[in-house]
Amino acid sequence: TTTEAATTASTPTTDTPKIDNTPDWDVKQHLYSTETSTSTSVTVGADGSTSSTTPSSLPLPSTYITCGQCKSLFAIAEEDLGTRGKGCRVKCTVCDNSWYQSRDRLLKIPADSHVMLPQAQSNLDRIARNLAQDLDPAYMGVSKLYVGNLDFSTGPDDLKSFFEANGCEKVCDVSVISGPDGRSRGFAFVTFYDVEDGQKGLACNGKECNGRELAVREPNN
Repeated sequence: TTTEAATTASTPTTDTPKIDNTPDWDVKQHLYSTETSTSTSVTVGADGSTSSTTPSSLPLPSTYITCGQCKSLFAIAEEDLGTRGKGCRVKCTVCDNSWYQSRDRLLKIPADSHVMLPQAQSNLDRIARNLAQDLDPAYMGVSKLYVGNLDFSTGPDDLKSFFEANGCEKVCDVSVISGPDGRSRGFAFVTFYDVEDGQKGLACNGKECNGRELAVREPNN
């Protein structure tokens, strides 16, 4: 995601744990694609203020950082971390987690195969729901279901509304799987906050959504 990360100056520390937050690119299909038409870059001011610009005025940085709590990714340049010490503290604008980020631990965007895309609103909504319930921001729910035979125009919000309309009150995450061209592959995975809603979700097998009878079952793995 290319949402902004607010920064504040800080003296370097030596007790920061070394955690490898490199994402598994193969399973981040809801965040990444091989093509994109737009990118957003963010300039961070000394007072922590941010402003977004188009690629023509400020190219997207070649490096990124990962929030260790909600796993959101932020494109950020080395110069955004200031000139004092080895880096500075940064704050995730999604879950408010903060950490000390050093310049030598910025991660390279694999530009030959992936691009940074804006965080899906469904992911931001899930994180907000998790925080409201005092759950881990990265919590993905239970009772994972496979949902197939989707109309190619069906998105995460459509599926969330579909399951809620059929008695599933606590939908946690909806991930519509897309191909390299960014288009839906016609299936998705849905998780719920409790097992009871997962059972209600299974009962939706054969029900219609956007003109298609959905195939709902437990996944093979």
